[in-house]
Amino acid sequence: MISLDQKDKDILDLIIEDSKLSHQQIAEKINSSQASVWRRIKALEDMEVITGYGAKVNHEKLGFEMVAFAMITLNRHSRDTVGKFETAMQMSKAVLECHSITGQADYILKIQAHTIRQYEFFLNDELFRTPGVEHVQTSISLRPVKS
Repeated sequence: MISLDQKDKDILDLIIEDSKLSHQQIAEKINSSQASVWRRIKALEDMEVITGYGAKVNHEKLGFEMVAFAMITLNRHSRDTVGKFETAMQMSKAVLECHSITGQADYILKIQAHTIRQYEFFLNDELFRTPGVEHVQTSISLRPVKS
């Protein structure tokens, strides 16, 4: 685990909230110099604390009206089966997130779809055809509370 001082934590908080902030804007908010902020951000990137920058997208505005969470149980846990499953989930455009978990299921997926029919197509055309998938239990999100 990497130990960060308060300035580094403050910089991370600002970048997480708005990755488009300039070094100058960050420096003003944390009462530091622009050069110091640049060096700290560069160090955080070099240590792979910051692994990338991205945009937050409003999926509803793009027509994705539903988010589902699917708990997946595999029938085998061989390296081959796990590898094929994880590769398939990484390649799927419908899958926003895939986590290997403990408990009754092996994985949890966060899936976006335009409609319930599109989710059904994802299940039948992708997920059920993925080697090793034994059981799927789906919960539909009513609304996000925190993202």
